[in-house]
Amino acid sequence: MYEKELASMVSAVKEASKEIMRIYKAGFNIKMKEDNSPVTDADLASNKIIRKHLSEFKDISWLSEEDADNLERLKAKRIWVIDPLDGTQDFVNHDDSFAINIALVEDNHPVVAVIGQPFTSSYAYAVKGQGAYFVDENGKETKMHVSSRTKDLIILTSKTHERPEELAIYKKYASIIKEVSHLGASNKAVNIGLGLADCSIRYTTGTKEWDVCAPDLIMTESGGLLVDTKLNTFTYNRADVHNHFGYCMFNLKENERLLK
Repeated sequence: MYEKELASMVSAVKEASKEIMRIYKAGFNIKMKEDNSPVTDADLASNKIIRKHLSEFKDISWLSEEDADNLERLKAKRIWVIDPLDGTQDFVNHDDSFAINIALVEDNHPVVAVIGQPFTSSYAYAVKGQGAYFVDENGKETKMHVSSRTKDLIILTSKTHERPEELAIYKKYASIIKEVSHLGASNKAVNIGLGLADCSIRYTTGTKEWDVCAPDLIMTESGGLLVDTKLNTFTYNRADVHNHFGYCMFNLKENERLLK
């Protein structure tokens, strides 16, 4: 089930990753959007490539960071939720920590997800009920599973948008936290899903559906969870795409205690 959709998503991520890296090395133009966030040539090129690959699915609606929103999508049973370049500020900063998010949503929940990691030519994918997998630059596939750690936790936080509320948590729970590491974009979900880290808590109000939709399924199918800072799960294809209460990823439900 979903073999055709997944194949097109992976093809899109592979081609978009190559173009993003070409632009990354060659140089690029930067513009500021109305919300004061940057957009580059790479965001737009990636979006165009993804559209090309996914356009064969005529019955699936569309929500992308780099396209004007059409609320007709709210009537759709199936919709693509896409961030063509997650972590644009990281891309601009040349810190190598950016990604591509593509998710297929059915009835407001993700059923297929791919997170591309252009800098390493790798990607993670998940299909609902079928697990999550990581594919490295050589094509080697590994089944993903979160760690079982409840102490000596490795926390991932943003490279560019760390907030005081998050720093307060690290201080409060210092006795069970081994390390706080900075990593951009949805790469955090991949690392937690691989068991390389355990939790990420983001109090930002600046993210939207496309920032968390693909990570949500990757986390769930890896055995972890993604919730907001009030411990609510997410639904997708909303009229208001903003994530007003941030988002958190945990290897185990027990580690939700970091929010208490």
